[in-house]
Amino acid sequence: MEYPKKYETHLTMKDGKELFLRPVLPEDAGLVKDFYDSLSERTKYLRFFIPKKEARTDRVQKFATVDYEKSMVIVALYQDAIVGAARYDWDDNEKCLELAETVRDNWQGKGLGTDLFRYIVKIAKENKYTEMTALILDENKNAFNILKKTIPGDLKISYEGNLIRVTFAL
Repeated sequence: MEYPKKYETHLTMKDGKELFLRPVLPEDAGLVKDFYDSLSERTKYLRFFIPKKEARTDRVQKFATVDYEKSMVIVALYQDAIVGAARYDWDDNEKCLELAETVRDNWQGKGLGTDLFRYIVKIAKENKYTEMTALILDENKNAFNILKKTIPGDLKISYEGNLIRVTFAL
């Protein structure tokens, strides 16, 4: 599928800062690496479940290369830097659409995670998906609270060790 320009939009934060939201492009690999490198060890742990020191080139390129149907990444840009990203991927093994998102530490607590979440859910609905799943570390209360306050229906919750699997209808 070609780049879906229709998903480009602007977002004004409560503090007046203007962000540009758009689907990721393969040529964003350098921006993706800079974004990853800007995250604290704690944020990396909460998102990836293990401490990761450095972004591997193959993973960065995979993140920046999506098909815009079975996988989508929306990046939030401020002054030509990625400050947040939301992603969904269809998992053929689990037969579910998996959600993940990350916000740069100095942008956390400003509503960006909620805005990105709402936007990626809207896109998933437009692409005819009906259900989404997120895996969240049990200590990541912020991510869990975003889901609870943003999803209008019931959340199906199961526990897998220290991970919470949250499934919800779109």
